[in-house]
Amino acid sequence: MRYGFALRQHFELGNFATTISRRTFEANFTKTKEKVVFTFNGWDGKSYNGESRRASVYRTNIEGFENIRFVKVGKGLHYIVEAKTVVEKATGESHPAASWLVDVERS
Repeated sequence: MRYGFALRQHFELGNFATTISRRTFEANFTKTKEKVVFTFNGWDGKSYNGESRRASVYRTNIEGFENIRFVKVGKGLHYIVEAKTVVEKATGESHPAASWLVDVERS
C-alpha cells in the first residue's frame, strides 16, 4: 500500500503546489456512504486533545491508492493515516489521524 501523500505526484498542482482543480477532484474522487471518525491531532488549531470529527469517506480511482480513505473538510482534502491512532482525552477512544493532501479549488 502506498502512502496518501505520494498521490500528489499524479496531479497538476496549482497555487504554489497546494491545490488541484475542482475538475481534477471530481474526476478522481468519489464520495461513498462510508463515514469515518478521525482527528487532526492539533494541527487544525483545535484538536490538541485528540478531539474527533466525523466525515464522509472519499475513494480514488488512481491505481495503487484505492484502499486509502480520504475526507474533504472545507476546501482541504485529507487522507486517513490508518497506522496512527490518537486517544481522545475526553472519551478515551482511539481514532485515526488525518493528514493534509491538497486543497480543492472552487469551480
